[in-house]
Amino acid sequence: MTATALFCGDIAFDVALRVPRHPGADEKTHAFENLVSAGGVAANSAVACARQGVATTLLAEVGDDVLGAYATDFLAARGVDVTHVTTTPGMTAVSVCTLAGDGEKRLVYTSSVSQYPPPERLLDVRLDGVDWIHTSCLHPEAAAVLAERARAAGVPLSVDLEPLALDHGVDALAPALYEAEVVFLNEQATLSIGDVDAFAARHRLKSVVRTRGLHGATLASGATRAAVAPLPGAPIVDTTGAGDCLAGVYIARTLSGSDPVTALRAAVASATYSCGRLGAQGGYPDRSTTDELLAKDQGAPAGQDVPDRTWETDRT
Repeated sequence: MTATALFCGDIAFDVALRVPRHPGADEKTHAFENLVSAGGVAANSAVACARQGVATTLLAEVGDDVLGAYATDFLAARGVDVTHVTTTPGMTAVSVCTLAGDGEKRLVYTSSVSQYPPPERLLDVRLDGVDWIHTSCLHPEAAAVLAERARAAGVPLSVDLEPLALDHGVDALAPALYEAEVVFLNEQATLSIGDVDAFAARHRLKSVVRTRGLHGATLASGATRAAVAPLPGAPIVDTTGAGDCLAGVYIARTLSGSDPVTALRAAVASATYSCGRLGAQGGYPDRSTTDELLAKDQGAPAGQDVPDRTWETDRT
């Protein structure tokens, strides 16, 4: 039976521009590369998961504008089931990213009706046949409803704990985090939390994955501790959406039967690869490409098991 992952959260209309340098006040700069796509934390992770061959559904809302229609069609073309993406009056979120030649990135984002579905929608969505749920906490009340339903149905839940969500306060997020299967933290969120082990114990988290930018990612799952390094020599063009890619691939590989460390290896390799192209989703690899990346890193043909040289574990 094919596993199914449900992603719940935000959709945005993304514009990515590569420029020689960022313009000054009242100055025009010409971009030498541009990309228009669908984006958003939940949408990006859903695409990354679908690219790995897992049946993927997105539960979200878009505005009743042309940008929402474009974003929905864009995601459907990339293998995401968008039957649970509904339209509501208002504007779809817009994200504009400019990336300068020196690597400096600037991002402008508009909040909108497409940020997170309202709680009443999450009370009605059917969870039968769903094997994994992934969400953000941008709307703590709504995320708590989804988390409670996941616990009641016995469906594993993972949470992308963005720094923006932490602005609501940890107490507001507690109902959504309680007993989560995995919580993904980026470097900024980790700094905000402080003692991650205490945080995990307080909310009874089963696993915590910390993304560390150019240093890869770490995993804490029970007594298992792992550190996974990025692929050596991989080109870095744009890091936008790399963490979303990591989460989506980790979920896909877990649903495909990988243990947590093996799933994280695939996730870090995929996220590193994704940074080689402009935009969040432009470089998300499919399953065969991820397998090839892992095999090449280990110096063996794709599909052949080899000793791993890029991570270390300490089971105590």
